[in-house]
Amino acid sequence: MKRELLLFALLFLVLLVVSGQRGCKKQEKLEFDVQGLTMNFVEDAPPTEMVSLKSYPIYVDIQNDGGSDIAAGEANFYLSGFSSTVLSNVNTKLTNSGYLNKKTEFQQGGKERLVFATNAVPAKLQAPFSFTLRLDSCYRYSTFVHTSICIGKKSGVCSLEGNKITSNANSAAPVQVTSLTERVEGSKLYVEAIIENKGKGKVYLPTTNCDLLQQNDVNEKLKENMLEVSVSSEEGFKCFLQTQDYRTIESTEGIASLGKLTCYKEIGDEQTRAVPFDIVLSYVYAQSITKDFKIIP
Repeated sequence: MKRELLLFALLFLVLLVVSGQRGCKKQEKLEFDVQGLTMNFVEDAPPTEMVSLKSYPIYVDIQNDGGSDIAAGEANFYLSGFSSTVLSNVNTKLTNSGYLNKKTEFQQGGKERLVFATNAVPAKLQAPFSFTLRLDSCYRYSTFVHTSICIGKKSGVCSLEGNKITSNANSAAPVQVTSLTERVEGSKLYVEAIIENKGKGKVYLPTTNCDLLQQNDVNEKLKENMLEVSVSSEEGFKCFLQTQDYRTIESTEGIASLGKLTCYKEIGDEQTRAVPFDIVLSYVYAQSITKDFKIIP
């Protein structure tokens, strides 16, 4: 009798697990490619230990690993962390001399080697001296978002429920739209997008002057966490945005902050239909890398 009860209990548990798996819709785990412009100090150029009065090259390799092209001269690079009395014959600012094409499944992203020095000379010192080279990049970039939404009230060919963003909805870029959801309130359909900085740098308006930003200009720093937005979809959509002088507007093009972007459209009592909903985010991205060095007398 006990054996029969045990078998019955096990059978019940199996049926419960199976029915639970069938009833639960597994959500897609989203993955985002957050690469943009990458940079690395070239190994042994210079070596981590340099001898006083000898000469060394300083090279940095850059590569566009994202989904937005960078024109020649549009990416700025600043080398800091030392004085000319410690390390001489070094350029402290360079720009990319060539066009850096975006990375696709058919081609690698554009590459370039930056030459900050060919004969950098460490000063004559009385004792070993350690310092850290810092390289800052500042460049204009864009994120392209392609997805579809559902418009209407009555049951039809699509559903308003769920996140409309999939793993391949965003182009490769440090700024991503991580969520896009819909809801109906009265006669309005609302679309809410969440814009996040998923990279390791900082986001600024595309009008930001990189040279002034590098100098910690207050006016340029006020543009942090803001970007330009352009929304393309069925006619009639409006988004809550700002103008260049920070006036609030309802448009499909303007300035937004990182976080929630809300758009809406007046709808009737029609059946649902699927329509494209595309977003272009434009911004300046600034990030940095460092490497430790030592000068030996």
